Amino acid sequence: MDTRALLSLATVAETGSFSRAATRLGFTQSAVSQHVAGLERAAGTPLLTRRPTVTPTPAGLEFLRHARQILAHEQAARAAVGRVLGRDQDAPVSVALTPATEHLAPMGGRLAAVTVDDAAGASAALTAGRADVAVVDGIAAPGDPLPGSSPELEVRVMAEAPIAVLLPADHPLAARERLDLAALVDARWLDTVGTTCSTAELASAARLPLRRGAAYSGTSAHTVAALVRAGHGLHAAPAGVPPAGLAVVPIGAPRLVHRVEVRTHAAPRAVVRALADAVGADTVEAGR
Repeated sequence: MDTRALLSLATVAETGSFSRAATRLGFTQSAVSQHVAGLERAAGTPLLTRRPTVTPTPAGLEFLRHARQILAHEQAARAAVGRVLGRDQDAPVSVALTPATEHLAPMGGRLAAVTVDDAAGASAALTAGRADVAVVDGIAAPGDPLPGSSPELEVRVMAEAPIAVLLPADHPLAARERLDLAALVDARWLDTVGTTCSTAELASAARLPLRRGAAYSGTSAHTVAALVRAGHGLHAAPAGVPPAGLAVVPIGAPRLVHRVEVRTHAAPRAVVRALADAVGADTVEAGR
């Protein structure tokens, strides 16, 4: 299957326009239309509606899901060949980070770009060759890999700590030595997705339906602490020194840890390894 046709289809679906897709890809509009028409003939059904707007049909949505996977695999294959052949040995390095690891971004060396995405996006950028280094964090059982890891990657664990519950210092449970997460499913939790130890990630890792309180769409640990302190909901955090006015009580069951990993492809080029080794160095220097 012609990957140019798949790219045309994906770009038309993304932009909602054959002309805008053609401009973005550097193709003629006629070529884009022919690409999409050829895929529709092969599929035996329309993949896009044309009027009143250009949108994927139900069949088109399913086709696009596979098309994007094929395009990602092709991009990853090209990047892998480039690494084997030693191309661009001195090219600048791109780094993908999760929001909670953004402060660890290296500022020196041959840096081309720093992008921030969720763990799945940062991992996909590394796999596809859009990033040379990925810094990801997440929740897992002790000894279990974080999502997106594979034997083909070099992984350095930067930090790992047990998961604890962040709650107001005057909360009735603040004096406990440990807490069972299953006993807290009816408590109110901040509704977060982008924070360190987000409630969405904690519920998924623990496989528990945690009751949500106030919603917070940001990534600031300072704001999370203020919301917990004001009684808007509990939150998870790596065990450690609590912010003022808060208590941190470790979770005894299930056993979960928060981990920060630096990932590269195996045997990275020298400039990539140097930048990967520098992840977090600026934070250490600032703390001295």
